[in-house]
Amino acid sequence: MTSAITKALPLTDPASQRISIWEFIKVLIVCCLINTAIFIYHPPVFFIPDLFLLAYVVYKFRDLDQEVSLLFFTGILLFWAYFVFSPEALDIQFANNYWLVLKPFVYICILALYSKNYPFVPLYKWVRMFLGLYPCILLWNLYLVHWKENANLGQLLTIRPYFIFENNFEITFYLNCFIIVFFIYQERKWRDFLILGFVIAIAGSRSGLLSFAAVCVYYFLAVSWRQKLGALALAGLAAFYIGRGRNISAPLNTIDRVQSLQAILEHYQFSFLEMLKEPFGYGIYQKVPGYVCSKLPDFAEWFTGNSHNCDPLMLQAFYTRALYQYGIYVTLLIPLIFFLIVKKEMGWKLALIVLTPITCVATSVGGFSNGLAFLGVLVSTFAYAQLHAAQHQSSMSPSGPSGSAQIIGAH
Repeated sequence: MTSAITKALPLTDPASQRISIWEFIKVLIVCCLINTAIFIYHPPVFFIPDLFLLAYVVYKFRDLDQEVSLLFFTGILLFWAYFVFSPEALDIQFANNYWLVLKPFVYICILALYSKNYPFVPLYKWVRMFLGLYPCILLWNLYLVHWKENANLGQLLTIRPYFIFENNFEITFYLNCFIIVFFIYQERKWRDFLILGFVIAIAGSRSGLLSFAAVCVYYFLAVSWRQKLGALALAGLAAFYIGRGRNISAPLNTIDRVQSLQAILEHYQFSFLEMLKEPFGYGIYQKVPGYVCSKLPDFAEWFTGNSHNCDPLMLQAFYTRALYQYGIYVTLLIPLIFFLIVKKEMGWKLALIVLTPITCVATSVGGFSNGLAFLGVLVSTFAYAQLHAAQHQSSMSPSGPSGSAQIIGAH
């Protein structure tokens, strides 16, 4: 096993952590080519983050050097319990995509086992590069829409640009990259927040706007009054821009996520006691009840390809689906376990901030069951562990603290 100190990179050259303009342009060109290929050919891309996670878990298994948390076994137990003991489906014509439902338990195990097993490659450079790359890629994607559909500016306002797939998840990862730079590395630059606001606006994601608003609360507590006023103005402009494109002033009951939540709450008769009658939900194989599914026929068509396949995935939001499949206890337990693992690594304050994006996006989409959203949390723990290992290595050296830790965590 390799100790954290010897694993820390000797980042003695500050220039090695800076991004040259040519390096940025080369990576941007590659990313735009990838985005163009996805835009034109529509290959299956949803599991790319999970394949990346699998490759990393296998590659770093030999370097495991942290104690196995009891929460790791909790994740295994939950996976096994729902996989084995969930009631069999009454509708056998269409099988549920139940592997997606089991992913939060797998992510709990990975986070509990790998939170300190950061890569040997310095993360600072790549996280900071992504903060600049992503807005450029979104603009490129909008250009592709204009090129293919001859869309005017008004039509582009309603477009949700993306890099690889739905930008709800990409925004979640991007917010975690901002959190890494601002709160972990403590590079508190107004420019980064300005770019973040721009990304939130052109992405047009309502759940992204919610996550941005939550992160803004922490941002306000950390900056001067001048920056607070600027941030309020920027957040207002982002909300106005998204409001024009997504009609966020529409009545709540016309929003699809609210409709699916309301349908499940009606199933429980809006009663907490009724929820407790199914404390661990209906399992991962059961369909959504027919009368609920009939209220949301378009949802089943969109998410399963058949209006008669009432797979709970049609409910979209993680919390809504989890309330039906896991029950109230496990639905609340999953975010708590994530928090306890991350808190152990970086303290409760940073843990709250790091988990804010994935917690907010779970009100709209997969959240804790999405690989890219989870990667944002995992990379945040890696960045924190890598930074502190480098600082510890620097403080232990005979010459005292070097420029390495300072450049990673520069103010």
